[in-house]
Amino acid sequence: MQRIRTALLILTFAIFCAVIGARADSDPPKVAPDGPTWSAGSGFQFESKAGKKRESLSGIACPSPSPSPRLCVAAFDEGSEARYVLIDRDHLVPQPDRIVLLPDDQELDAEGAARDGDTVYITGSHSLKRGHCEVNPNSRHVFRFKVDAQTGRAEHDASGKPASLEDDHGNLWKILTANTTLREFAGKCLGKPSHGVNIEGLAVKDGMLYFGFREPAKDKHTYILPLRADQLFSAAGVSNAEPVQIKAGAGRGIRDMLAVPEGLLLLLGPDDDNGKDVGWSVALWAGSNSNDPKILADLDLSGVSPKPCPSRDTTDVKPEAMAMLDDGNSFRRLLILSDGMCDGGAMSFLIPK
Repeated sequence: MQRIRTALLILTFAIFCAVIGARADSDPPKVAPDGPTWSAGSGFQFESKAGKKRESLSGIACPSPSPSPRLCVAAFDEGSEARYVLIDRDHLVPQPDRIVLLPDDQELDAEGAARDGDTVYITGSHSLKRGHCEVNPNSRHVFRFKVDAQTGRAEHDASGKPASLEDDHGNLWKILTANTTLREFAGKCLGKPSHGVNIEGLAVKDGMLYFGFREPAKDKHTYILPLRADQLFSAAGVSNAEPVQIKAGAGRGIRDMLAVPEGLLLLLGPDDDNGKDVGWSVALWAGSNSNDPKILADLDLSGVSPKPCPSRDTTDVKPEAMAMLDDGNSFRRLLILSDGMCDGGAMSFLIPK
């Protein structure tokens, strides 16, 4: 079955390449989902504000692609809990286990998740609250915990807190407020004119964490901040770290990131000025020697008709999380999940390399 599916994907991509072959090199293809929105069964379960939280999936951390079902960790920008979710062919299967990161349902505003080996990382946005520009110190955390290499689950105490949970104890916030480039944006209101810090992307590769910024985004550029994970979680913290400025495009920032052998895949989308005419793209950033990512594809979401969760009246398509499904010779099949769609509104896209 897996071989048949792979063959069909290759055939589909060959047709896709033929269709876009006449485009100019500077004109990336516009790619629609390669199928309907995935089923999520009965969805994620929360004890309070369930509908709102189910429409707030903002990050996902998965093991390497496998023909077998994979257990991932999903992060939400509402509340303080993550959840396990099984990726099984073209289905999401949310698990009931609670992953408690902060007590008493505090507002972590988790925006990014990534996995390196058996370690899962989740970061808060480190931003002020949208609208009234209120300080949210609970967003100024980066967490990590160990999961079993075979089951994908962590050991938890009775409350649901992972036994191995570590907190950076504000070390990232200290970096943001001390760095000569970023400190003028730390603790400022989102969007214009202040362009306050807002972290929405997280990737990890060989022990190096990469934080991607939705803001500050100015003059078509934003930032990626590389940090050694063990230093970030040490008592001494990080003594020196410098952000890399990258070209995201007009009105755009980073909405998620994913480590690949060639560098980092970037999910680019509207910055905090929320431009209505700004779309989403997938780009490849080769590393610190280049500040000009290559746009691989623009996402065509025009045919997506999301349905709200029960008890919710509205929904929206705002891609904010990526996971690898297949890594072929000339394409990647990516799972894209959206903040605003019920249970993430999972869709898969064929993205050329």
